Amino acid sequence: MAEFLTLLPKNPPKSTRTESNEGLQIEPIEHSKPRLSRTSTHKVRSGCITCKKRHIRCDEAKPECNNCLKSQKECEGYVVKLRKRPLGPALLSWDSNQIGIGHGHGNGASPTIQLQLDPDSLDFRDAAGKLYFQEFISLVKGTWTTAASNGDLWEVTLPQLTRNNSTLRHAAIAIGALSTWHRQSTCESLSVVSVPALPTAEGDAHYFHAVAYYCRSLKLQSQGASVQDAVFLSVLLIIFETLRGNKKAALNHVNHGLAMLLTLLTDVNADRHIADLGPNPKPLLGAVADIFTQLALQSRTILHGRVGDGPPLPSLAKSLRDRKQTMESFVNLLSRSPHSSATIDRIPAVFDSLDEYEEYWLAFQRSQIEIDSVFVDTMQNSIVFGLKDQDAINAFVLNLLSNPRIVEFCDKSRKTLRALDAAFLPLFNKIIMSDVESPAYLKSIHLRLQFLGSYFFDQSPEYLNVEVLESRTPCFREFLSLAEIALRTAKRNIKNPAHQLSLQCGLAWRLLIVAFFCRDPLARDEAVWMLKDYPGQDGLWNTRSLHALALRNHLVEQKNVEGTPGEQWQRLWRREFIFEDGGDRIIFRYQDKDEITGEWQLVEDAAEIRGDSEEFHWQRQPLTGSDGLLMLYIYASEWRLHEN
Repeated sequence: MAEFLTLLPKNPPKSTRTESNEGLQIEPIEHSKPRLSRTSTHKVRSGCITCKKRHIRCDEAKPECNNCLKSQKECEGYVVKLRKRPLGPALLSWDSNQIGIGHGHGNGASPTIQLQLDPDSLDFRDAAGKLYFQEFISLVKGTWTTAASNGDLWEVTLPQLTRNNSTLRHAAIAIGALSTWHRQSTCESLSVVSVPALPTAEGDAHYFHAVAYYCRSLKLQSQGASVQDAVFLSVLLIIFETLRGNKKAALNHVNHGLAMLLTLLTDVNADRHIADLGPNPKPLLGAVADIFTQLALQSRTILHGRVGDGPPLPSLAKSLRDRKQTMESFVNLLSRSPHSSATIDRIPAVFDSLDEYEEYWLAFQRSQIEIDSVFVDTMQNSIVFGLKDQDAINAFVLNLLSNPRIVEFCDKSRKTLRALDAAFLPLFNKIIMSDVESPAYLKSIHLRLQFLGSYFFDQSPEYLNVEVLESRTPCFREFLSLAEIALRTAKRNIKNPAHQLSLQCGLAWRLLIVAFFCRDPLARDEAVWMLKDYPGQDGLWNTRSLHALALRNHLVEQKNVEGTPGEQWQRLWRREFIFEDGGDRIIFRYQDKDEITGEWQLVEDAAEIRGDSEEFHWQRQPLTGSDGLLMLYIYASEWRLHEN
């Protein structure tokens, strides 16, 4: 929080200027009023909401006070103060110094009908707050946000929670202010965000209002922390920092949020803490767990600092060690958080709606988390650590991807995917032939893209054989065609860059996979161009870094023409990358031919992704850690920390 306080003047000047925003007058957050003597007015500490707004004494008559009856004004009632239950584990309290849901078809009740609103809390102090909150609602209900994610969480649950909860409402208003600032800026994408140091340009006041509301939200949470505040505030703060372009701060919030969820799920009083989320808390927790499951997987390759600086998520690493958990066991725990009753063992013959299909699709995605544990177990049981011989490393990769447990897991997944595909295609074709402007159109495209990604890209054993990958070229092309439709639709319908944010969309990452592994050079080039013009922000991924990496790989592919296709493909096995400095720095390893000796050798390049320049400057550097596998070096540091 201190970081944000430095952005604000200690004694902000009193502004009398108002700014127009779509016909509404925005008042500054702090108003300049004449100071009255103590005897000229009474402090209104109780009474009805209407009298509080009018700053007059209330006789507190019920159900309506006499002031409102005499003035013929509507008496808005009285605020009911609720007693807060003890918070519980320390990590559930938000430490600002440390950090710098689907429609039910089964027995589980949908969270959208379980939330209870407090009408007395729906009060906004000024027109700006109301306007910003409306902007927040339009953002979380936006077509891009909801198309690639669990729609109910964004369209219903968060709007209800933020209306009813003062802490969350201030965070929502902060996000709305940032979104307003983005809408009035000249930037067309979230890939490059430059925040103002002083409110010099018209519209910059929205940014500083956002920071003020953000700090107010943290202060409110620290004064009366609750489980509901901590859990959902973690999601809102990630959104805020992503919109602000502060990738390291967003990663810090992911770190704290994951550590908090681990505490929540493994504490001795876990049931009581989960009950504090709401009347029907388990679906709520499951929806948040879906978000953090994806962010946790992303954080494995996105470091806050540099390789070797320590664990990428220090708070989570400490909590994992204290609770005798691993990253894999924790992610599995998150994926098993209670959701709907849909199970992939009972897939219907035909889906009747996108909501129904999405439930089964999310159930399938959660079941795939287990494969990471299989990979890690295989690596831990191998003797590849410290190996530098290229033949030995190639043998390890071969054994890893052809491991019987992995092959069996992928075969079982394919059978489930075929059943999902057969049940979804009739519905998909019907929606595609309907209104292209409807939200269902874009959502069906995203769901189909997710399916293709799992069916064709997540089948690890297929990456062993270059002939198999070549045969998958039509699949890669189908993916690119649908991706182009999704991006074109987004660019046509979304004018505010902030509305192109999604914490659960993985389209940019899939485009990088196409640019790396498709064997058709034209398809690879098309994926690179899509990344260049990618309008959105997918979770923690820096899309400019993904584009820079795809461009660099293009040069690697151009030089890798010696030998048979199989020999070329084996050299490409050694490509590895990791993102440092919150995603703004890339380390890329690959095999390059020495111009003097004519031998192929492992090299490492690094690039800083700064500013808005399309010129990415790569520099050769010594190998990080060792000349073994980079991924093993990263995983080994986590394992050593866990053992200690």
